[in-house]
Amino acid sequence: LRLSGTKHRGEAEEDKSSAHTPSLHLSGTKHHGEAEKAVVTTSVQPASGGSPWGFAFAMGNAVTGFLETAALDLHLMTSTRTTTTVTSTTTTDTVTSTTLTKTGTTTTGSTTTATTSQTSTSTLTFTSTTATTTTTKLCTLFCWSVVRVEGYEPALVEKQYWNKASIFECDEYSLYSNGGVVQVGDFTTIEIPAHEVKLGDLSKAGTTTSSWLNTMIFMKAWDLVLQDGKWWAHEWTVKVDPDAVFFPHRLKVKLYNYYAAEEVNGPALFVANCDRSWNGQPYSLKLFGSLEVFTRNALGMYKAHGAECKEDLDWHGWGEDMYMQNCMQKMNVGVINGVSFLGDNRCYGAPCSDTTKVAFHDFKDIGGWLSCWGASKASEDAFLMK
Repeated sequence: LRLSGTKHRGEAEEDKSSAHTPSLHLSGTKHHGEAEKAVVTTSVQPASGGSPWGFAFAMGNAVTGFLETAALDLHLMTSTRTTTTVTSTTTTDTVTSTTLTKTGTTTTGSTTTATTSQTSTSTLTFTSTTATTTTTKLCTLFCWSVVRVEGYEPALVEKQYWNKASIFECDEYSLYSNGGVVQVGDFTTIEIPAHEVKLGDLSKAGTTTSSWLNTMIFMKAWDLVLQDGKWWAHEWTVKVDPDAVFFPHRLKVKLYNYYAAEEVNGPALFVANCDRSWNGQPYSLKLFGSLEVFTRNALGMYKAHGAECKEDLDWHGWGEDMYMQNCMQKMNVGVINGVSFLGDNRCYGAPCSDTTKVAFHDFKDIGGWLSCWGASKASEDAFLMK
């Protein structure tokens, strides 16, 4: 049995009173959660106390709130229409001459002639209108999820399907399952040929999670994704947990500057979405499995060298997200600081009304999921109406 919800990196033992201030050396860093390039190194420095990211969040939210909502507007209103009026004036001079002749004889015997000339000018104006439409071209997404056959996930995903929400809003999508197949809407899931999954035991050396050790299932799921080939037609591939409230159109805006639309030979990148520390670990960017985002060429590298990750990495005690993170790093794939992308209760939670987030996690019951989805859509609509 494979559960898609993942408890990450010993979160049960989370140290919320940690008194460290992170010092991240980032390439192109703007502020917390807004780095544009790969993280090079991470170091930790002592601080006097308090939340290590409190100040960063306060300042970051103040600055980025406006910028992020403006970016959201960029996607939702991408077309602008410009009307140009051109006035052409043609002047035609028409000369009409009328000659009136009066002849008379003076006492001196001379003749007098009077001539009158009339000139008229007419102006003809032509007006033409040229309409120009400018469209911002955004990247496309291939999205996929894995559904557990038993439990709440099939009903939750089917509700998403009929609402055209989450992965079903992406340009193309696939749905996989393990332990059997599930009928979701108009299609049947693709079964993953994988063995039974066990829970992690943190008391064992090398185990990094107390949740399900689902790495093997997702290794096989990624193999199916690569074999299917849909991913190659899109700039980005996104793996989404079923209990994540995901908004693909917001993600497209976030990714706008990293990979040009319709570019085939773009950079190899993945998005890390959490930088919290647990149990005294150093502060560093991590990949949380609720939302995993990779460029086409990052997956191309995984297709070519993934076997080396399976062979060389000690992944048996890991969750699937830690495996993919370490594999990307092993292949020197660039990392995007996407901490601001995600509102995940297992890292940094966020209210569903925050339209700067592209996903919220986790909402395991249909009512809670729909409530978050509706609240976020309502906030988005309210912003666009201003």
